[in-house]
Amino acid sequence: MPSKDRVSLVKTPLPGPQSKRLIQKESELMARGAYGSPDDRMFMAVKASGSIVEDVDGNRFIDFGSGWGTNNVGNCHPEVVEAVSAMLRQLGVTCWTSAGNTAQRLDLAEKLLTVCPERTDRVLFLTTGTEAVEAALRVMRRASNRPFVISFYGQYHGLSYGCMAAGPLEASVREDVAPLVNGFVYAPYPYSYRTPLRSRTGGGAGKATLEYIEDIILTYEVPPSKIAGILVEPVVGEAGIWVPPDDFLPGLRDLCDKHDWYLCIDEVQSGFGRCGKMWAFEHWNVEPDLIVIGKGLSGGSMPIAAVAGRHDIFDKAEAFVAGTYAGHPAGCAAGLKTIEIIQRDRLLEHATTLGDYGLKRLQAMKSAARVYG
Repeated sequence: MPSKDRVSLVKTPLPGPQSKRLIQKESELMARGAYGSPDDRMFMAVKASGSIVEDVDGNRFIDFGSGWGTNNVGNCHPEVVEAVSAMLRQLGVTCWTSAGNTAQRLDLAEKLLTVCPERTDRVLFLTTGTEAVEAALRVMRRASNRPFVISFYGQYHGLSYGCMAAGPLEASVREDVAPLVNGFVYAPYPYSYRTPLRSRTGGGAGKATLEYIEDIILTYEVPPSKIAGILVEPVVGEAGIWVPPDDFLPGLRDLCDKHDWYLCIDEVQSGFGRCGKMWAFEHWNVEPDLIVIGKGLSGGSMPIAAVAGRHDIFDKAEAFVAGTYAGHPAGCAAGLKTIEIIQRDRLLEHATTLGDYGLKRLQAMKSAARVYG
């Protein structure tokens, strides 16, 4: 995209005339509900580059949504596009469950493990973040031979039946899927502005949630011996970007160590540099047993996801979890190139710089606001 096109520019009332035409077409062709209502559309995108999305009327917008958390190296990064294109000319879907595998999966697995915690030494590839969460839940339960998983109100892990039970984002999202898949127990996520809990020892929201797990869940709902592990977002995304108190993730790690549970951290949205480190959990010096990876893994190009963890967990589980397009060679090529770009172009440092600047500006606004949070 030429430099003159790398700025936002709105040339028509929104939605523009061509977007209106396509919005009407959408209402006649596509199932309602899946991607929101056509009545709410402001534009119909036709191309994108870097941080700019352009619609069919020539309006350009800054992509603050980052493709719903996928475009961590920008829209249509030319090196990622070329890597995908070259691999599509070389290799497509290859049967791998028995007779063969692909070198590309091994290449990405090897590279991915270099940016994971030291004890993380195995990778399982899937197609979407939702699939990866489902796989992680299955691995935890099979490896531990225990049926229950602790999750938290406000989390989002996907829209499959299992993931909607695992992530109780809000009741309205799940009203049509009752009865939910069982095997989950919930605690309030420690959202400091609106936590419903109070610590019995005088601690903050994080301590209150940790105490709730021990005082309520383990006392009245499920004994520790029946819990496989904890599924947690290091920063809650869809409910409103809830950054947990500093004692929360370390406290979950301690609980897991105490009760022989697995700590599974869902980094689908927060990972790959979005929080200034490769993984958000690094901010709290916590090492999970399983990491769920998606979205940004391919730089927004191809659907690919993964679960990374220790070999002893996967060996115990020996779970048959696969998919036709899981670990597609073009997705693996995109993943390799995305990791290379993040490291070479120092995007973690860049994200930290932008985050610090944004926080500084928000703090200035906060001092002038009567209500915040």
